[in-house]
Amino acid sequence: MVNLQSEEIKKRVIKCMPWILLYEFFQVFNENVFNLITPNLSQEYGVSPSTVSLIVTLGKLFLGIASIVFSALSDIVSTRKLMLFTCFVFPVVTLIGFFSPNSFSLLITARIMFALTIAIPLALQVIIALKYFDKLTAAKYFGYNTAIFQLASAAGHFFGGYITDYFHWNYIFLFPLLTLLGIPTLMKNLPKDASKKGSFDFVGMLLVTIISTLLITFMTFKMQYPLLLISALVCSAIFMIYTRKSKNPFIKPELFKVKGIVWSLIVCGLFYGTQVGFGFIFPFIVHKAYGFPASTIGLFYSLTNIAAFIAGINSGRIISKIGYRNIALLGGLFIFSGLAMVAFLVGFSVVFVFVGMAFFNIGYALFFSGYLSNYTQLLPSHQHGSGVGVERLVLNIGSSLGGALIAMLYGQPYMMNKIVDLSSNPLSAQYSNLALLLMMMIALATFIFTKVFHKNFNRVE
Repeated sequence: MVNLQSEEIKKRVIKCMPWILLYEFFQVFNENVFNLITPNLSQEYGVSPSTVSLIVTLGKLFLGIASIVFSALSDIVSTRKLMLFTCFVFPVVTLIGFFSPNSFSLLITARIMFALTIAIPLALQVIIALKYFDKLTAAKYFGYNTAIFQLASAAGHFFGGYITDYFHWNYIFLFPLLTLLGIPTLMKNLPKDASKKGSFDFVGMLLVTIISTLLITFMTFKMQYPLLLISALVCSAIFMIYTRKSKNPFIKPELFKVKGIVWSLIVCGLFYGTQVGFGFIFPFIVHKAYGFPASTIGLFYSLTNIAAFIAGINSGRIISKIGYRNIALLGGLFIFSGLAMVAFLVGFSVVFVFVGMAFFNIGYALFFSGYLSNYTQLLPSHQHGSGVGVERLVLNIGSSLGGALIAMLYGQPYMMNKIVDLSSNPLSAQYSNLALLLMMMIALATFIFTKVFHKNFNRVE
């Protein structure tokens, strides 16, 4: 009887997952479009490029912080209540964004509110998969998660320019209203899980929010303001002292005593720092070294995203053939190969660069499903929420650090010396060297991964 009930709950949750994943699609789509149109917004509002970048920067910042908070909150608050809160608040937020063309401040506010509300389903999709699905089914949805990310990136790169050219950018905020269609399905099928007894550590949450804000802001602005780092370190010390004395801390210290957790989080930071770092230099490679316009870059970028989408959708089948550990290693091999192609061949045909990016994106689609499956195996069942929240924190900080590192090195005179660049192209040396650095980061991360996750993590039940 229990098995029948659990199978029925699983079927109901499966009906909800496409609608939950739809929120991720619109988050990634929205962010990619705003990345694309920042020059237009700078001109429209009459503000500097650095000021207009706050539209994307603050959105990322608050998305990262909210993901951490709601992941941890899901350990004591009903996931159904959190999800339905988003369902009814999110449409209001999108309408605020639609009516923001006449006010830059209102647009910034709308983007922050957009991030805060959409962070709930983004955090809960992993928690729900772990809670209601078996290991293989959960891994499939981790793959779908990455596939949706790639599909939304492709749509953002391809359609963003056309939308802004033929309509107006504010119409981008109307597309997420499609999520309203999913409310009946979610209300009917999301399990009515009870909230757990226990207090929530608001002081700890506030300290983590402050630390995350300071660190991510420090890295976002290319480490130009050391006072932010000093403040983050001071707050971290306060947080550690507070956590030791707290009876129910926001992030439980015993989580980090679990064997493999710390090294696994280092792997996470290195992989996602590399992803953002290469994403930063890719448009510069294609534009500066080959002279391609933004529209062409967006088109080819979309093709690589679609290739990765196909890989992500099929990740469950690949796992059933080779296992959880091996799909992550296969992803690492694809990423390493894509970067190697750029490092050695960037000065030749642009085809090598686009094929390298395709390998790179496919690698991340494969890696994510395997890595998250293995990481969550390390977590105690009662700490899935806080464990996933910490992983999201490391992901966001690692991503910011990777982007900031490559941005700092880009254009430096010492990066112009050829090391592994086999071409005679005078413009390609620094791109080759940056790709080489990212290769080394991936090689290190993959080596650590093999030491943390032994062959017993590869089993498919």
